[in-house]
Amino acid sequence: MTEIRFGSPTVSRRTVIKGAAATAAVIPMTQILGGEVQAASKVLRLGTQKQVKPAAPWTTSDGSLQILSAVGDYLAYQRVDGSLEPRVATKWKASNGLKTWTFDLRKGVKFHDGTEVTSADVVYTFQAHLKETNKSASIGNFKGVIAAVRAEGAYKVVFDLVAPSGNFPYTVASTSYGAIIIKNGADGGAAWTKTMMSCGPWIMTSYTETEKTVFKKNPNYWDTDKQASLQYDTLEQIQFLSAAAAVPQLKTGKIDAIVLLPEDAVKLNKSKFSIDKVGSAAGIHMHMRCDYGPFTDVRVRKAAALTINRAGYIKGVLKGVGGNIANDSVMDSYPTRDNSVPQREKDLAEAKKLMAAAGNKGFTVDLSTWYRDDIAKFAQVVKSSFAEIGISCNLKVDGSDGGGSVYYTYVPYPSGKGKGPKYDNNSWLASNLGITEWAGRGVPDQYLKREWRSDGDWSGAYTDNATLDAAIDEYLSAGNPKKQSTASGKIQRASLDYTPYIIVYNTNILFVRRSNLKGVSYNGITQIDATGAA
Repeated sequence: MTEIRFGSPTVSRRTVIKGAAATAAVIPMTQILGGEVQAASKVLRLGTQKQVKPAAPWTTSDGSLQILSAVGDYLAYQRVDGSLEPRVATKWKASNGLKTWTFDLRKGVKFHDGTEVTSADVVYTFQAHLKETNKSASIGNFKGVIAAVRAEGAYKVVFDLVAPSGNFPYTVASTSYGAIIIKNGADGGAAWTKTMMSCGPWIMTSYTETEKTVFKKNPNYWDTDKQASLQYDTLEQIQFLSAAAAVPQLKTGKIDAIVLLPEDAVKLNKSKFSIDKVGSAAGIHMHMRCDYGPFTDVRVRKAAALTINRAGYIKGVLKGVGGNIANDSVMDSYPTRDNSVPQREKDLAEAKKLMAAAGNKGFTVDLSTWYRDDIAKFAQVVKSSFAEIGISCNLKVDGSDGGGSVYYTYVPYPSGKGKGPKYDNNSWLASNLGITEWAGRGVPDQYLKREWRSDGDWSGAYTDNATLDAAIDEYLSAGNPKKQSTASGKIQRASLDYTPYIIVYNTNILFVRRSNLKGVSYNGITQIDATGAA
């Protein structure tokens, strides 16, 4: 991980800030009085985003994923660079033309109660997510992908797939952040939060939903080297809705690290705080309903996309460090991207021609989302940009914790192929125009399957496009980077041609910490690994 001091000319991109001050990190807690460091305790305190639902494997969403990554462990974990690190699994291999994947489990991994993790627990974990009655928020990651999961002995698990998948290990890794390993037969719903029984490096000692979770060090964690080097006994995660609430606590030492927006980060004292950065595929995706409402004509969608000054947004609003330019597809942050696809830029003349060709003189539409600092800024830019071609946006911003009251009610759910509800209730999956944030995955498979493919369960745009679907299927089944790059180019071109979403930039995570903390890592999903903190 690159350490960057404030003022460094190499400071680069991103900010996630879920709930504004959001996703966090970890640092040794110091008591600051009058600017002097008084004493270091054995407590790591980090600011995190507000959660939407209970911090449990079947219900996790947004702000609770940091809690799960503390108490739980996955078959594999997404590293800072996007690659996978073996955790509960030691290795994996494909067979049967990428339709069968076999995972060897690590011996000696123990749950917090001291019992050993075996293949029966792993099989149950994934079967439980697939069981419709459990209503797992992660079911869309596995349904239609995993045909069956079975044990071969105590330390081997086999996944039989519906279709070939070159990136399948990411599907069952921490990129599916609800897929921490739980005990065979356990209730992974809200009841799980009473014990948070898993096999991760921290054990939950207290949990106040939407406010604070406290953990103690797990003395029986399987990675004894990490546990031996960890200098802290206690970890606290404190949730914040906005940077305005979090920054004062960061300055006074009440919290030790946090993810901040660029303008908040660069104002902090250079001698006391450092910035770490992680480039990611995370970003703000703005859907335009393709099946209902004022954006059903593709010419109108393309015109809307041409109103945004992407380079200007990154330079002005993101201060040149908060993000990298995107091109209205989810492929733009990955090494398999086809760089020959032209970048979409602001072109009002062309936008007006498209509106005229569609016989559209403008209209009024609700722009729905939830309140988070970066989303609020983007919504204002969209409002002013769209107005230049006669599209007037009424901002409908859900100010509840994590947007759970209106925008993320998951009513309706799931989305369907080109056929959504014939109304706009200002929620994610029933709004004509809506802004949704996505965490950064090491591969684009989940975005493609759940958001962009016509049968995706999280498709706010309600897509129905055979060309795009075919390109997505080609990518998902590709077995090597060359084939993935070819398919990526097809996805990128089909995305520009169809324009169901506007994606202006991919986020750079700016992790602000007290300068004396070392050894904390975090990934593009904003999961934190504090086991090396020193």
